[in-house]
Amino acid sequence: MIQQEQRKIREEKILLRLAELNFATREQLRIIEGLGGDRNSHRILYQMEKDKLLSSVRYEKKIYFLSNRGKERVGVTQSKLKRDKIKHTLMRNDLYIKLGMPEGWKKEIPVHFGTETLISDATFQRAGRYSFVEIDNVQTMKTNYEKIRKYRALSNLIKQQYNHVPTLIWYSLSETRKEKLKDACVKNGLKFKIY
Repeated sequence: MIQQEQRKIREEKILLRLAELNFATREQLRIIEGLGGDRNSHRILYQMEKDKLLSSVRYEKKIYFLSNRGKERVGVTQSKLKRDKIKHTLMRNDLYIKLGMPEGWKKEIPVHFGTETLISDATFQRAGRYSFVEIDNVQTMKTNYEKIRKYRALSNLIKQQYNHVPTLIWYSLSETRKEKLKDACVKNGLKFKIY
């Protein structure tokens, strides 16, 4: 009885986490939810998939997402997920883990300032200091340059209001694009990190 309750609690934690993340690999769920070793996390996720709480798709690795039954179990009204966002979402999850899983991590929250609106891939605060996350996956460099211009304006506003300079964090898999992003951030006087 106690084991069944513990299993149910663990499953609901995993389902709620997947509702936040949208898509995740077994490795990502293992690290974020502390599922122990690889074999144990495989066993847990296999059973949840067998119970139809999770669905999966093959995309280099097995990618998990909430099934309709899983959504019902935790009361999530998540719309249909776009499969073309899988790589982008997995990259954001990887960066979340790499940054130490910061509390207050919010994804795709619009920030309105003046006449501008900026939607970063994720936002969080550490020690009262804002950080904005951008995943460079399929956007054009022109779009990235436009975002950097907007971040410069937002950075100046945050410096005036909160007396600190926010950090812009980029995550890209291309070394060439990393260099271009670095040059653009330096040119615009932004505080940044690139992974």
